[in-house]
Amino acid sequence: MSFETLDSIVAELELYATNTEAYIAPVMRTLSKKHRANVFDYERAIHAVERYCLIPAAKQYKREFGSMTDSWSGMFPKSIREQAAKNIVDHALIEFRLGNYWS
Repeated sequence: MSFETLDSIVAELELYATNTEAYIAPVMRTLSKKHRANVFDYERAIHAVERYCLIPAAKQYKREFGSMTDSWSGMFPKSIREQAAKNIVDHALIEFRLGNYWS
């Protein structure tokens, strides 16, 4: 796969997850609380976003757009999910530093 293809797959998962409030809202509320309490851990945040936001989003994306022979983990391998999680956490940190928290 080329870098353009990988970037588009990362972007697709990231957009799908962040535009579905059921996936993104609980995780972002938790990260907001951690950041406000000054106990935010970047690596744990990436893991939380991947586990509680991106994995459910990838599974649902596969149900909606994948074929029966596709697997969600084949469509979105761990490296793709980790990159998407890193992008989401990086963007969230920018917002948190500006005082824009999820309540």
